[in-house]
Amino acid sequence: MTDLESSAVKKFRWRILLPVTLLIVLSSLDRANISFAALQMNDAIGLNPEAYGFAVGMFFVGYLLLQFPSTALLTRIGARRWIVACVVFWGIVATCMAFVRSPIELYILRFLLGCAESGFAPGVVYYTAQWMPERYRANTIAITMLAVPISVVIGGPMCGGLMTMHTPYGLAGWQWMFLMEGSATIVMGILAYVVVVDKPADAKWLTDAERQALQPQVNVTPRADDPTILQKIFLAARESRLWLAAIVWATTLIGANGMMFWLPQVMKELSKQQGLHLSDFEIGVLSALPWLGVALGMIINSWHSDKTRERYWHVAGGLVMAAGGLSLAASTNGLVALSCLFIAGLGLGSAQGVFWSIPTAIIDKTRAAQGITFINLLGNVGSLLGPYIIGVIRNQNTSVVGPTAFVTAVLLLGLVVLFLLRDRHEALV
Repeated sequence: MTDLESSAVKKFRWRILLPVTLLIVLSSLDRANISFAALQMNDAIGLNPEAYGFAVGMFFVGYLLLQFPSTALLTRIGARRWIVACVVFWGIVATCMAFVRSPIELYILRFLLGCAESGFAPGVVYYTAQWMPERYRANTIAITMLAVPISVVIGGPMCGGLMTMHTPYGLAGWQWMFLMEGSATIVMGILAYVVVVDKPADAKWLTDAERQALQPQVNVTPRADDPTILQKIFLAARESRLWLAAIVWATTLIGANGMMFWLPQVMKELSKQQGLHLSDFEIGVLSALPWLGVALGMIINSWHSDKTRERYWHVAGGLVMAAGGLSLAASTNGLVALSCLFIAGLGLGSAQGVFWSIPTAIIDKTRAAQGITFINLLGNVGSLLGPYIIGVIRNQNTSVVGPTAFVTAVLLLGLVVLFLLRDRHEALV
């Protein structure tokens, strides 16, 4: 690592990575704020728990369907234009959510939101690769992963506060929340066009020497005979270890999305049962606390895992902690239940923060990109199915015990599959 390269990377992180991370925060917020809107919106448009779970899942239908087309368009028009287009498009869709009048309209907009955001995450990864030398990329990805829990920690109180707004324009609090947060995304997308530059050669704030230090590290020219993205995925699908890794990732996503999309409603119902009648703002604040646990788990467990060079037990411990925390939360009340949810969040963050160090160790480096894409795509099927299954369970019985038992069982399944993956890995070493 040269001083020039280090200086260029530092400038990139402040001038580019920080604004892009803010966009990731907005992305997560516009995806998850439906969980807070549901406190008022579900009654307003006639949405039962099963229909709400379906609406949540429709995001992931669009998100998964357009992963490949989005990647193809990204390489054609360039990361800068593509990222900005995705951000502005999803901002428009998120703003339109304020005016839904029926479940069908909500399903359509959630699908379109997924379509818009499907190109953003690959765009950020591709864009980072155009800038960052290999040795900096893992740390950069870790920074961007933290954007999700940060978005809920900040967004929970903000969403709750916006939903208490009362104005003379005839809009409810949940409508104002969608309107203002979606509009903020559109503004940030337009500003990103000014801030973001495609590659080091276009950055006027780099010196000539810094550009030259970065350029050889990031230039990659694809060969004419390279397989297509789809062919690479099919090659990766032959690896049984990747299927096992994808199942583990799916279980962590089911746990995280179950907490993200259902926790505010559960908290509101439990507060009523206990005679507390918390406001939407108070629910937003309390819902953010488990996500503070997620962020801390990601930071602390990944640091300790790197220090000890051990991966599997660090992920396993996180899964056990998450399952135990959720089970205890369902059988307790008040501050004890909230503490258990914090522990569950700590466990989920611990598992997710270390998980990706396992696939990158077991995948052949020549097939790393397609292997990671395969795991992410298959794992996100859990994001599609999990919220809907929870909605079906809650529609049959309003008790939190059923959904909690489902998520706990899924996390324990992930634990079993994790050790199967470890055995497969060790057998081939």
